[in-house]
Amino acid sequence: MKIGEVVFSLSDHAKEFVREYENSKLEQKVIDAIVVDYINYFAAMHCNMDLAMFTKDLRDGKKMSEPEKVLQKDIILPTLKYRKDNYYKFGIIKSVNRNRHMNECEGKAKAKDSEALEVIDAFINSYMSA
Repeated sequence: MKIGEVVFSLSDHAKEFVREYENSKLEQKVIDAIVVDYINYFAAMHCNMDLAMFTKDLRDGKKMSEPEKVLQKDIILPTLKYRKDNYYKFGIIKSVNRNRHMNECEGKAKAKDSEALEVIDAFINSYMSA
């Protein structure tokens, strides 16, 4: 498994996830921003990769991963959780607002980090079961 394959697979799954995930506490643009920011964080911290994914990329319909490629997701799960925990300590909403040029929240995302963590947990669980 190559480093970029996981990131591209996460990016592709995010496009499906944000269409299906429901959270009555958060606006859709905040959910989109949290997911994209987490993927960018994961790519930078784990893969030393500047993915530069934007929330608008969630709706472009383009696939980044190879369709026939099967990843051993169980191998990456501990790393996804580890990066999630570090991202939480770092301040999720603070990061989303700082990276306002990559989302539609304009630096005004309203959510608690604990609510953002729920979104990331749901994203990881959804990714693992896909």
